Amino acid sequence: MTVAKMRRGQCLCGRVSVAIPASKVEVGVCHCDTCRQWCSGPWMAIQSPEATIEGETLEVFRSSAFAERGFCARCGSAIFHRLQDGPELAVSAGLFKPDDFSLSFQICNDRKPAFYSISEETPVMTSRQLALRWVPKLLGRRLLKIAGLRD
Repeated sequence: MTVAKMRRGQCLCGRVSVAIPASKVEVGVCHCDTCRQWCSGPWMAIQSPEATIEGETLEVFRSSAFAERGFCARCGSAIFHRLQDGPELAVSAGLFKPDDFSLSFQICNDRKPAFYSISEETPVMTSRQLALRWVPKLLGRRLLKIAGLRD
C-alpha cells in the first residue's frame, strides 16, 4: 500500500490543522454573498473531500439550508465549507503555503462586486449555472435519505 504525500496547513494561531493530498493544487474562488461576508472578500478554496481537519478550537456552524462552515474559535480563521448531504468539502487555500497552487475557476461570478477583479483568465460560473449543476445532486441525496435508502 502506498501512502499519499500530504500537504499540511494551519489556521493563524496554529490550533487547527488541515492535511490534504499534495496533489491538490487547484484553487477555486467563490464570489457569493455568504463567502464574501465570511471572509470579507472572495473565498479561495481547494476541493478536498479527503481532507483531515483537527484542532480543539475548531467550531462548526450551519451557514445555510444545505451547508456548514468550520472556523477556529480562537483566531477566527475560515477553515472549511461542506455540504451537509454529501462528501463535498472545500478547505481555505490561505491555510497552506501556496508554492505551487494555480487559480482554476471562479463561481458565483455574477455576485462579484465591481470594486475588485481577478486578472487570471479562468472558467467562471454564475450562481444560476452553479445551482443547475449542484441542486439535482443535492435533491437526489436528500430524497434517498428521506426514502430510507441512504444514511
